[in-house]
Amino acid sequence: MGKKVKMKMRICPVCGSRRLERASVFSGWLTPEVWFCPDCGYRGPVYGEIEVDPSELGGGGENSPRGGREGDR
Repeated sequence: MGKKVKMKMRICPVCGSRRLERASVFSGWLTPEVWFCPDCGYRGPVYGEIEVDPSELGGGGENSPRGGREGDR
């Protein structure tokens, strides 16, 4: 059998939301990397990371890895 593929996802260190997004378009490019959570308002350089099976994610909802802003993919 083939090896199961796991995806890594960033999560908010405060509330665990998968909707973590970059605080600005310059984050990690011209300025240090800063993340923002629209669910709890967290803003900072730290994030959690989890491994998930892509089949558990469903199709493109707001909690999927593709649910963020278009430019962050």
